[in-house]
Amino acid sequence: MARRLFWRFVFDETGQDLVEYALLTGVIGIGGMLLVPSIREGMAAAYTNWHSGAQDVWRPCAPAPAACP
Repeated sequence: MARRLFWRFVFDETGQDLVEYALLTGVIGIGGMLLVPSIREGMAAAYTNWHSGAQDVWRPCAPAPAACP
């Protein structure tokens, strides 16, 4: 009885796709947890440079009757 139950458990393929998706999700999650800290500084520097550059794009005209350059 136990032997037959064991072999049925070993060769049964129902639910296999769910297990594969769970393993894939785990691998992607762990990879992300390992990757993000290593690129954090570069991402922060790029965003800071973009933000300061975007702030300088529009400059208001001086309060004078002349048109803006």
